[in-house]
Amino acid sequence: MAGFILDTNHLSAAIRRVSPLRDRLRQAYRNGFRLGTCWPALCELEFGIAQTKDPERCRRTLTTVLEEVRIWPFGWEIVRSYGELSITLEKKGRVLSHVDVVLAAMASHYKVTVLTTDKDFEALPEVGVENWLTP
Repeated sequence: MAGFILDTNHLSAAIRRVSPLRDRLRQAYRNGFRLGTCWPALCELEFGIAQTKDPERCRRTLTTVLEEVRIWPFGWEIVRSYGELSITLEKKGRVLSHVDVVLAAMASHYKVTVLTTDKDFEALPEVGVENWLTP
């Protein structure tokens, strides 16, 4: 079954008051796509939420989004993949945030596509990437 793992920028768009992305995610979920994210992306999101005028509204919306976007677990396979991807990036002279490397490792493990606006993932052509925030 195909699926997607959401980066922080897509999670952030999904919790806006009006969110075409949230609607698209809901439709993808209903069509049988697996949707997930990870704790590091949620930590990054919480940093942004804490700075909003209404963090409680954002957290309530996030709770609703997380009914369809699961928080996927990771174990030693993903930890090892993180290390390998970090070495690959270092050899290329590229740096990605730790969150992005975790997402890339999880995408490889779960065989899903990363939903992100970040161009940094271009350094890892083996990781599938889509941007649902551009028309």
